[in-house]
Amino acid sequence: MSLSLRKLLQNPSLHLRLIVGGEDEATAEQSFDQEFEWLHATDMIDPTPFLGPAEVILTLGWQFPVVHSADPSVPEVRVPPERLERIYEDYAALVAAHGVIGIGFGSDVVHRGVPHQLALACRRHGLILFDVPYEISFMDLLQEAARVLQRDQTERYTRSLRAQKAIANAATRRDGLNATLRETARQLGCGVALYDPLGRPVTVVEAPDGPRIGEAELTPIVQTTLEGEQRFRSAQVTPEVEAVLQMLGEPGAPSGMLVLTLSRGFDDLSRNVLSSVLALVSVSLEQNQALASLHLTLREALLQLVLSGSVSVTRHIVESVWGPLPAPPLVTLIGVPQHFDAERLMPALEGLQAGTEFPLFFARYRSDAALLVQERDVDLLIEHLRPFSLVLGSSRCERWEGLALALEEAKKAADFGLRRGVAGVTAFPDIWREGVSDLIDASDAAHVARRLLGRLGAQDRESGTELVRTLAVWLRHHGRPLPAARELEIHRHTLAHRLEQISMLTASDLDDFQARAELALALRYYQS
Repeated sequence: MSLSLRKLLQNPSLHLRLIVGGEDEATAEQSFDQEFEWLHATDMIDPTPFLGPAEVILTLGWQFPVVHSADPSVPEVRVPPERLERIYEDYAALVAAHGVIGIGFGSDVVHRGVPHQLALACRRHGLILFDVPYEISFMDLLQEAARVLQRDQTERYTRSLRAQKAIANAATRRDGLNATLRETARQLGCGVALYDPLGRPVTVVEAPDGPRIGEAELTPIVQTTLEGEQRFRSAQVTPEVEAVLQMLGEPGAPSGMLVLTLSRGFDDLSRNVLSSVLALVSVSLEQNQALASLHLTLREALLQLVLSGSVSVTRHIVESVWGPLPAPPLVTLIGVPQHFDAERLMPALEGLQAGTEFPLFFARYRSDAALLVQERDVDLLIEHLRPFSLVLGSSRCERWEGLALALEEAKKAADFGLRRGVAGVTAFPDIWREGVSDLIDASDAAHVARRLLGRLGAQDRESGTELVRTLAVWLRHHGRPLPAARELEIHRHTLAHRLEQISMLTASDLDDFQARAELALALRYYQS
């Protein structure tokens, strides 16, 4: 629907004459362009029960006292001026409160001209009043309104096809995805932004005119929408600009987020064009993802190739596809994402590598991300990785032959940082201070500890014994019976009896050093 009084009043074939243009100039301009549903011909004194929320009334004025008759067959009546003014005032107030935009008065049919009391009442209530001359019937006006709607619909359809064709042509260019977004911004007159699955801007095209929105204002909205797995969202960023967000891909596995920033209403044309853009962008992203998946597989294969000793072949492939391969001495970083799967991180790392000026190689390592960088560039890389909220572990290797060990060490350091909640980067040498036992995965160790010591705990609960405590005290005193018995406040023969029970229930030889070490480590992680 795009029917406005401006289009009708400017139509030369209708000869409509504007009498009252609204309450003030600014309000009148808005009213002239405000879209309304239809023109409703009625002479009821209260037509509001039959009107839509925004309409224009056409009337011959039969509901008003005829004080100046245009037809000799219509008798005139005498009404006191105050009473006549009140009738028009009440009518204008009633229809204005309902949302009527304007009144078209058919002059010289019942009333001679347009009653000036109606003009005064319309001015007071912000209604547009226009004269429909005698030679123009209301049917003529309604037919012309229908033709305006048809022309507008045809124009909108043509504009939509033209815009979609232009955007489709842009998609065939070499930089098809970016060209599509630029053409969308031009056709719709809005800002367009494409975000990756992590909520980081990939391409941002500013609105060609009107108010603009910065990344700092838009990015938090995108990230919140992705975290909430919302497919579609509309958000008022500023009083002048609305953001329309559409997820690409599926919730839980998004391929990105398309955002339009609009400073005016989102009409049918925009919706049709947006549907086409979503289809084109989705296809482009699927193609990019297919290529990214091949790159990911290639990177994993190249990492294995380096680990097998084929460094020169790997260097040749890496340099032909991505750029220089870092050279030793290297720092190996293992990144563990805290809030998403590592696979979602890889496209962002591709963008990171394209924007860095130093050699970098990355690949998936087990279920995490491994990054290789020259030692001199490691601080710069860590700063670039800060927005990804990764738990990082690092290790150093002087030669390619030490890469396998460095990867394992970096993985251990990252796991240690994850368990301890360490912010930033955990270097492998730093965890030596905590002891070798801290390299053990706590969840696995607790499971083994329950298997090894569970029968002791069960015996203690059932019989009231203290076998677990006895074992801990005895091991703390390095297997010496007298100090252990004194601390336990039992006889050394009672201690020996308990140790026999412990040996039997754990199937362990307590005289064996390795068995004692395993029991001591199990006690550290055992929870009864």
